[in-house]
Amino acid sequence: MDDFTRLAIAGGIVALVLIIAVPWAIIRLRKRRREKLRRRGIKKYGH
Repeated sequence: MDDFTRLAIAGGIVALVLIIAVPWAIIRLRKRRREKLRRRGIKKYGH
């Protein structure tokens, strides 16, 4: 039972990190793409 508890806690921590990291990464990548387009002189992006 102790082994299962440790595994459950580890899985929970990994899931929590993924839940936080995935949306953050998506936002960062979109922002970076927007910056590249803005530098090229394309004003309308994402519409």
